[in-house]
Amino acid sequence: MGVMKLDVYRGCSRQEKREVLGTFWRASSQGSSRIVEAAQQYGAYAIVCVAVISLEVLAVMVVGFLHATLVGWLALGAEAFIIWSLWWSVVRYRALRAPRA
Repeated sequence: MGVMKLDVYRGCSRQEKREVLGTFWRASSQGSSRIVEAAQQYGAYAIVCVAVISLEVLAVMVVGFLHATLVGWLALGAEAFIIWSLWWSVVRYRALRAPRA
């Protein structure tokens, strides 16, 4: 796997980055070709970050259930949300990468 490119995303203004986030996370949001390209770059990075967070919370959950059941259950709830977020980020990334009609 090569280095992730974020050049278009990094070149965006603060307002454009808000548009990028909206375009990436919301299925109903559309943006210009520049915003979509930046959202694709952001999306690849977001998927990796959410996956790493998922692994970290999984470790907290396992240790939590071994030592403090309440912590384990809280981590399980967080893990469920993170897994849903990972799924949604993959769905949105694929949708943005699909050829436009």
